[in-house]
Amino acid sequence: MLPTHPVPCPRCGKSMYWAVSLEDAVDAGAVESPRVDRDLDGYYTTCPHCAERVPMERMTEAAAEAWRPAR
Repeated sequence: MLPTHPVPCPRCGKSMYWAVSLEDAVDAGAVESPRVDRDLDGYYTTCPHCAERVPMERMTEAAAEAWRPAR
């Protein structure tokens, strides 16, 4: 099993969720996956600490789907 690491909020620096990927991605169907919403500006999650809107990027490979902070 890969080690997990916290993915920090770009605003406050506190952990938004835990990832096992080096790309800070989290399995979209996993229990620990953050809630990802969509609006006119695209996909995003909200930091549970500072309520900052953090843009998210959807990743797909074969049948797997994951989310990571947009770059």
